[in-house]
Amino acid sequence: MQTNSIAAVARTLKEADSILISGHVMPDGDSIGSTIALGLALGKIDKNVAMTSPHQVPDIYKFLPGSNCVQQGMPEGKFDVFVALDCSVPDRLGDELQSLVNDSVTVVNIDHHQSEKPFADVNYIDSNSASTGEIIYDLLKEMNIELDKNIATNLYTAIASDTGSFKYEGTKPTTHHKIADLLQFDVKVAHVSKSIFDEKPIEVFKVLQIALPTLEVSNCGKVAWISFDLMAKDRISAKDEHTEELVDYPRRIKGVEVALFFREISTGSVKVSMRSNYFVDVNKLAARFNGGGHKRAAGCLIDGGISDVREQIVAAAIEAVQRGSLND
Repeated sequence: MQTNSIAAVARTLKEADSILISGHVMPDGDSIGSTIALGLALGKIDKNVAMTSPHQVPDIYKFLPGSNCVQQGMPEGKFDVFVALDCSVPDRLGDELQSLVNDSVTVVNIDHHQSEKPFADVNYIDSNSASTGEIIYDLLKEMNIELDKNIATNLYTAIASDTGSFKYEGTKPTTHHKIADLLQFDVKVAHVSKSIFDEKPIEVFKVLQIALPTLEVSNCGKVAWISFDLMAKDRISAKDEHTEELVDYPRRIKGVEVALFFREISTGSVKVSMRSNYFVDVNKLAARFNGGGHKRAAGCLIDGGISDVREQIVAAAIEAVQRGSLND
């Protein structure tokens, strides 16, 4: 196993003929933008490339050039190399695609999430990068593949979405240096920003209407949470993408350190999104429940009823806040 070598990743891709690329389940802008950017770039050097995703491309990202080429699930055919993007663990690939991890195909993992056990044959994990899109930018420079407007637009979207439009603390000077280079390729910044941050389908507001009354704050005022159960989701035919921003509402409450969003994705299964503002490492909090992510943004998937899961996670979050406050 080769770990943290972008040169090894570049060499593996150059030596391959057929390459399959995928991001993670419930894809976000970084996952989709990175997938398309890498796929388009490898196509420029005459590789046979297939781009896929465990779940369909969210409507919000269908404006991206090349999004119509992203399949869903396991494509037909044989591949020399399978590239997993933005996935800290194989489970993030979904049931179908994670089966490739133990197959005869060479697996490459490119990610910016902290990982104790890289799972691929060739890995490049850079937790100092604010997004996987930044790593793909570095990889294309390593491979001497020229950027163009379509690749740049996808990379810009990947980086902008995972940095919260450059407002999260993971944003570094190098992030802006890369963005400055991408803008030379006539990326339509206003259009991208409006598409991913401003324009929302009516379902987003219907979700918000149902979810906001569930907002609760702990007695200490440091932990706040919001919930969305399966019954509510089915009632308004909401998609996963319509709930992505709900965790930001408890996070914005003055005095709150940890914000939580509980979403029932199926009977007996709850996805928990975690955010922190200043000092709690929610990556460590999520790890207690077999999840992960970053210091300020993480999550996990837990089996159980939403009420039981909520009680368990809220208690752990309050404990983390109290422990962090003592060390502050």
